Amino acid sequence: MDPINGDNQSVRTHTFSELLIILGQPRQIDGLQVTVTENERKAIPIFYPFRFDQYFLMMVSAGELSLKLNLVNHVIREGEFVLIEPGTICQFTGSSEFISSACISFSNDFLLKAGIYQKYTSAFKLLGPNLSTHLVLEKEEIALLSGVLKMLYANIVTREKNEFSQEIIQHNFSLVIYELINVFYHHHRELKSKPTRKQDITASFMKLLIKRYKEERSVQFYAGQLAITPRYLTQTVKEVAGKTAGDLIDEMVITEAMILLNDPVCSIGQVAVLLQFSDQFFFSKFFKNKTGLTPSEYRKSKQHTFVIKEELSVPSQERILSDIT
Repeated sequence: MDPINGDNQSVRTHTFSELLIILGQPRQIDGLQVTVTENERKAIPIFYPFRFDQYFLMMVSAGELSLKLNLVNHVIREGEFVLIEPGTICQFTGSSEFISSACISFSNDFLLKAGIYQKYTSAFKLLGPNLSTHLVLEKEEIALLSGVLKMLYANIVTREKNEFSQEIIQHNFSLVIYELINVFYHHHRELKSKPTRKQDITASFMKLLIKRYKEERSVQFYAGQLAITPRYLTQTVKEVAGKTAGDLIDEMVITEAMILLNDPVCSIGQVAVLLQFSDQFFFSKFFKNKTGLTPSEYRKSKQHTFVIKEELSVPSQERILSDIT
């Protein structure tokens, strides 16, 4: 699943293994990783935009984390969680000094092995891009999700001692997913109001932009596709999103350019071609006009952005396990 771009072969995505290296964490199980942190102090490891290649869910129990998902700003605070789908453009922008959280990352393959799609296809579609994946949880939901995630974590770290660890982990994982689906059902059934016409237009524009931003950069094109005037589209998007349609088009192109420039294998000329600029000169001019840096300057400035987290106040496995038992 890739909500950003169906042809994603040339765009660098941070693989699960790469993210684990950046975070300084050992791999747990192929296609599945669970972390539970309590009052952890750490530096944000990645400030530049990138794509996930797996599902990632983070539930915050203390502190907060700021990030952008497909250009939309989010602040995940205490009692909230966010689910990030594969292919989502993500950029971390800030955090509190200490964070307590429970996180799970899993691949499509691992999801298939658990039989989620076959048994509850219609339910799992709730985790798609049409509904909000940033939710404020109720106290009972926090306790329940935290409990099943901690249980899954405990089963993973003690798997070598258990003869039936694989079966237990798969069933525990299924329990996490079903509880997650239940939370989404609960919250989206209780939405009090339907989106306004302007909100619908803005949502349709964003979906279209995500699909067509490489080849179409004019407000007129998107307005035509939505059967409205460019002026009305600009005013509507500005009112709903706080930015004009033109600003969001440029931001999407620049974000994609940054992702490509972060890949050392991709030359600046190749980036220009992939983004369908007429040549490297016009791409460089566009990039500098929007960011204040040439593509070369941007690439040099990001060579040392892999900041490894500080290993301060990291809870031991024994401490987390004792909280469960």
